[in-house]
Amino acid sequence: MLVSQAIEGRSSCRDFQAKKPARETMVRLMELTIRAPSAINLQPWQFTVVRDEEVARLSRQLQKAKTETGQGCAPDNLQPLAEKYVERKRQLSRGMGPLLEEAGVEAAGFIDQGSLNFYGAPAVVVACLDRTFKPVRAFDVGLAVGWLLLAARELGLDTCPIGLIAAYQEPMKDFLNIADNYEVLVAVALGYGNPDSPLNRLRSPRAGLEEVVRWY
Repeated sequence: MLVSQAIEGRSSCRDFQAKKPARETMVRLMELTIRAPSAINLQPWQFTVVRDEEVARLSRQLQKAKTETGQGCAPDNLQPLAEKYVERKRQLSRGMGPLLEEAGVEAAGFIDQGSLNFYGAPAVVVACLDRTFKPVRAFDVGLAVGWLLLAARELGLDTCPIGLIAAYQEPMKDFLNIADNYEVLVAVALGYGNPDSPLNRLRSPRAGLEEVVRWY
């Protein structure tokens, strides 16, 4: 598979089969992930692979925490959103609404509950940043996660990056025994998507080059 095919062919999976990726597949995935570049080759990341029953146990912990905090998905903006960002959210909602209805899923809370349930994925990779470094080094972790998403595509795995778990630092760290000097940034749900699910037909649009690329 060409890199361009992986880029253009992947989309976020929101309904996984119970089928589990083989351990050797997961090992290969992580071998490719940690080949990602980082500033001064510091590799300031740590990845925790969660599999099988432990995924369900982690999900229960997160769901319990959500009932206590009510923390849900948000754009994390520091200033009022410009209209272009509001419209991008609208586009996603317009595309997802009919598919949720077809799947018989309640739209309210779907993303929050689905995120904390990892959309039923049998495996999850949790990416962390060593707090020795400034927050800007999260960029390095982001590069590695990008490599993970593309490598997963080549290996026949479907994925869904989940940022909401960053709002649940304590339960994530407690359950996974993540050291205090690491910050949980993002998780990636992994497995094999349900090919018959309407939820997996969504292809979110992208802004055109003229909107997001500048040339000098």
